[in-house]
Amino acid sequence: MIALNWAAARGIDLWAKIASVDLLTTFEIENLRTALRVNYQKEVSAKTQKSPRKRRKPTTVGHSTYYNRCHMVRDFLAWHVRNVVQRIKTSDPKLPEARHRLDMFERQMVENLAKPHPREREGIDEPTQELFLEAIRPGSPLNPFQKKHQPRNYALLLLYYVTSIRRAEGMKIKGEHLIGLGSDKPSLVIVRDPDDPADPRGVEPRIKTLPREVPLSRELATALLEWVVRHRTDPNRYPGAKRTPYVFVSRTGKPIGARTINDMFELLRKRVPGLPDDFTTHLLRHTGNDRFSAAADAQGLKEAEEKQARNYIMGWTKNSNQGDRYTRRHTRRRAQALMTRMQQKSTEGHNR
Repeated sequence: MIALNWAAARGIDLWAKIASVDLLTTFEIENLRTALRVNYQKEVSAKTQKSPRKRRKPTTVGHSTYYNRCHMVRDFLAWHVRNVVQRIKTSDPKLPEARHRLDMFERQMVENLAKPHPREREGIDEPTQELFLEAIRPGSPLNPFQKKHQPRNYALLLLYYVTSIRRAEGMKIKGEHLIGLGSDKPSLVIVRDPDDPADPRGVEPRIKTLPREVPLSRELATALLEWVVRHRTDPNRYPGAKRTPYVFVSRTGKPIGARTINDMFELLRKRVPGLPDDFTTHLLRHTGNDRFSAAADAQGLKEAEEKQARNYIMGWTKNSNQGDRYTRRHTRRRAQALMTRMQQKSTEGHNR
């Protein structure tokens, strides 16, 4: 691995830095990023040339490769550091500093790094949505999860589907954030509470969006109420769950972690034919935005009204244009429908 070779050449003990959560200095990160730009295959080829006069200056890799290298190194080192951070007791005053150092390292490794042209991601279509909803329904023959965890998984996955919230937002929900689940207008309050002393997770989920209140469907409210009242309180399935305020817990009763949620989606992708290979909470967020656009069209909302409503419900700033990235399927369908109508009118006029 390039990062390990880079560290060895400079006498830097990466494993010692990971163990101490000391990590790299700003200068070392810049130096490492420079090393990640080099095309080492061409470097080796140049060294085999007989005449030193023909050797070229170090060549660099393409931007996409460089971008991916920086992210891979960040993720590799951060994964090892998280394992260390998770072993620090929540009462240890060193924990906030360790979290801060990890956050700084992750940010600096990819800071000011322009993204390559992204693959245009679209939400899943209606038949795939129906397949997903059937696969997560408790008792369904398509459901790949253990029977005892199906109610929890159903409530959580349906929450992501219906509300289009981010993964971290679902992990940070407390009982006090669920409003009126048995009423006619149930809702969820998204709250930003960084460095929450009640959160024992070594790597605390970070909410990036604005605080807001999101309405819940009757089916989702019922699923959440069923999970909280009937299943979460079962000490045999979720021992210790009563000791945490967070709604969704792991099988040990501790607040659910990102790895558990990732495992849910991985199992769905493997065991439910028809779900896409990139099926994640983020893809559900794209899907939710498509449904939001369709609902806005049905209500006849003006473009400015739709944008304002979308930015609020998604937790974006008032003038954000992020919705453009999340509505490609609906935009494509709208464009195709307009083109079809235009062609029909053109043909009708010609036939007259």
